[in-house]
Amino acid sequence: MPPPRLYGWLVLGFLLAVPGSAQTMPMPVDIQLPLFLKILTYDRSFQFKARSAITIGIVYLPGDPASVKAKDEMVSNLKRLSDTTIKNLPIKYVVLEFRDVASLDKAVKAGKVNVFYVGPGLGDQLPHLLKMARSYAITTATGVPEFVQRGIAVGIGMKADKKPDILINLPSSRSEGSEFDASLLRIATVVK
Repeated sequence: MPPPRLYGWLVLGFLLAVPGSAQTMPMPVDIQLPLFLKILTYDRSFQFKARSAITIGIVYLPGDPASVKAKDEMVSNLKRLSDTTIKNLPIKYVVLEFRDVASLDKAVKAGKVNVFYVGPGLGDQLPHLLKMARSYAITTATGVPEFVQRGIAVGIGMKADKKPDILINLPSSRSEGSEFDASLLRIATVVK
């Protein structure tokens, strides 16, 4: 039996090596974002939900390096789209640091968020985020495929041929007020 300290490092190494345990994103953010924005155009209720702007709340966990990295990459990519519109709606964003539910709720209301981008590291917070999304009709999106299985409505994974895989959790998307067109659902991997 290895000494206790070495044993702890071995366990940590094993956990980090297990696929999916680290809440990884197989596709880079610069591929995810254009796909997410295109997917929103297939939501027949999104213009009503968005009203005057598409406001993406980038939710991240401070202190989690993968979460912070995803947030930074999403902000960088969104800055490049500052003059872009989708269905005549400007694209805005707000960075939402997850410290506790009450402060997140306040920031969501102040920022008029209608899309949550949920980065890695937030697996333990998913029940809170999903409850909030359903209460405020916020469309949830992620680059962590595991999160779609756990209730996030829209995700981007990777197919065996290394191409992006659009993931739609149909019950979750409906509970968030989305109504995706059948043409999108035909090309997506649908979770029921």
